Amino acid sequence: MKKIILFTVMALMTVASYGRKHVSENAVVVADTIYYAKDMSNVSDRSDASYYRLLLTKGAGMNKQELFRDFYMNGKLKAEGGYSFIDLGNDRNTVLDGEVTTYYPNGKQKAHGTYKNGKREGYFTVQMHDGSIAVMQFEEGVSKHNYFTVTTPNGDMQRRPLSEIQSLL
Repeated sequence: MKKIILFTVMALMTVASYGRKHVSENAVVVADTIYYAKDMSNVSDRSDASYYRLLLTKGAGMNKQELFRDFYMNGKLKAEGGYSFIDLGNDRNTVLDGEVTTYYPNGKQKAHGTYKNGKREGYFTVQMHDGSIAVMQFEEGVSKHNYFTVTTPNGDMQRRPLSEIQSLL
């Protein structure tokens, strides 16, 4: 009798695991949709949201990764990557961990880099509207230099002060 019950439970768990909605081949959705306003605060109604998030899990055991995917309200990908903590009330408090990529509303990649415990670490690349690529280096969340390097589409390279990066995006 115990074997029948155990077999039934295992069969139900298998069916339930295959019934989950897969966003990618290796990641499984683990939470309902979370809606955020433009100021990154949580909103309960889709009509008040600027973007929405799906939380995912990839792998199992020691290889388990907590992932997120943010989408613009039109369904285009806004950002994706790893995290160690998601603040459901205010996304400004979310702690990113691992590789993170952001996208422009037209779907083209905007920025890519790695976070460790919520701090930028290593090289970050930013694709600019004019086709140039900016590269910045971070150490424990702080820029290692007071400049970033820009490579233009024709191959020219130049250093620019960090204060200019926002105006070029």
